[in-house]
Amino acid sequence: MTARTLMIAAAAAAALAGAATAETELQAALNSGGSALSSDEIAELLVGKAVTARAGSKTFRFYYDAGNQLFGELQGGGWSGAGSYAITDGNQICVSMPKDGGRYRCLTLVRTGGTVRKYNAEGKASFEILAAEDARGL
Repeated sequence: MTARTLMIAAAAAAALAGAATAETELQAALNSGGSALSSDEIAELLVGKAVTARAGSKTFRFYYDAGNQLFGELQGGGWSGAGSYAITDGNQICVSMPKDGGRYRCLTLVRTGGTVRKYNAEGKASFEILAAEDARGL
């Protein structure tokens, strides 16, 4: 091997090692004192509730009915939809909206202080729950 080939191989190995040890947002939340909600805690927080949640600069309202139907809307208009959800024995909530093509996306909920955030399968924060109130719909 030439010196150039060795340098390229070393750089590639270092990049892969860094990627393998990179902490996800979920891991960071748990490592900084956050606690993952149990299935029962998820149900208590969401089922039968109108939930206000923020994703980036957008605020949404969701309603999780007791029959596992999910209804949502973007505050200010521009989107609304309905789908389904399930709370797993593995302490996640899985949701499916029409754009998901029948697939469920499972999320882990973590409470850090007074804040609850949802994290996707890749460990990236997707929604921050701002409020949850007893309701019979949106």
